[in-house]
Amino acid sequence: MKRFYLWCAAAFAGYAVIVILYFLKGDLFQIPMALVGSVADPNTFMTHAEIAKAETLSRIHSLTFFLSAPLQMGVTVTLFGIAVSFRQLAEKVFRASFLQMILFVVLFTLVMDVLFLPIDVFLFKIDQAYGISNETPIIFLKDYVKTFLIDIVGTILMVGIFRWISKWSPKRWWVWLWLISIPLILFVTFIQPVVLDPLFNQFQPLQNQELKTQILDLAAKSHIPTDQVYEVNMSERTNAINAYVNGIGGNARIVLWDTILNKLQPDEILTVMAHEMGHYVERHIYWGIAYGVALSFVGFWLAFHAYRLILKRWGALWGMRGERDLAALPILLLLISLMSFLSSPAQNAFSRVIEHRADVYAMKMTGDGDAAIRAFQHIAKENLSPVTQPKLVQWFRGSHPTIEERIVYFERYKK
Repeated sequence: MKRFYLWCAAAFAGYAVIVILYFLKGDLFQIPMALVGSVADPNTFMTHAEIAKAETLSRIHSLTFFLSAPLQMGVTVTLFGIAVSFRQLAEKVFRASFLQMILFVVLFTLVMDVLFLPIDVFLFKIDQAYGISNETPIIFLKDYVKTFLIDIVGTILMVGIFRWISKWSPKRWWVWLWLISIPLILFVTFIQPVVLDPLFNQFQPLQNQELKTQILDLAAKSHIPTDQVYEVNMSERTNAINAYVNGIGGNARIVLWDTILNKLQPDEILTVMAHEMGHYVERHIYWGIAYGVALSFVGFWLAFHAYRLILKRWGALWGMRGERDLAALPILLLLISLMSFLSSPAQNAFSRVIEHRADVYAMKMTGDGDAAIRAFQHIAKENLSPVTQPKLVQWFRGSHPTIEERIVYFERYKK
């Protein structure tokens, strides 16, 4: 096993050198010559200092992403032995298997979170230094603890279901887990706007009555049955601007950050809201869930076979007893992390398609390409976002078309 760990460390070191050189030295943000001097050229609406900060911030975030993802997988592997110790401790403390499971999940999740806390703190400090984050250390800590507790509850639920299903159907548990995950995803999506989101931010009806009337008129034209638009106090956390739609059924909400209300003009906000309404009208949330469910079917099948293979070949070396052993759960975590990373290009490609469709819908509803261009110029400026990204970043992190692509589309629509 020592040789295996040495090979893993050497592979990660080589990978890290390549990634660091690429993101710190690469020429990543050049726009096409045909767009120089156009409305998509950041030099026409951002200062040189803002462009430099946006590009540097993007390099740091992308570098952190591409290093932390494999690092998390490697750390998970190195903790297999500790997982066995945690299982032994849980068995000494409790006789009931359910309580053993809870203690194991809490201990292992806590160790993982503590080990990767420095990365979260680093990004928190970076966003503060670049003027994106307004979070205080107290807010950061509160959010971190809330997220940890929510993750613990969700993990305990999923592990409990897995252990029960794998005992009941040891050869087909992956199918049953996949089927059970569908209503769970729908339930979480349904309760998120009214239960989970308010744990982190304060929501209230939109206070600007004139803008509210304009948004509701736009919603009526889109045949959206709503009499309410929400604003959320994101300014205590960030200077970035955004709006979104989430939830399903009667709990679906259209939400504006208060920062967008303070920094965009009404016509610019209306184009953004028309985009969000496009998601609702074209049922993109449902399509996204369906696409995710289809991908997860393949993921569950692969995880099932990989999990069995790893346990069969190396489980005994790590001191694992079998598929239902608590100490073997980190193998599933490793597989989930790996498949999430590898499938992100497919997930992001689908997301970019529906985001573009929402842009098309926004133009159909407002017909105001000028306002849309100005809105995304402000988004690039306020969010410190480069207007373009290298293909590698778009594949793995780009859930939206680049700002350059969106501005070019709005400009073509105008013409």
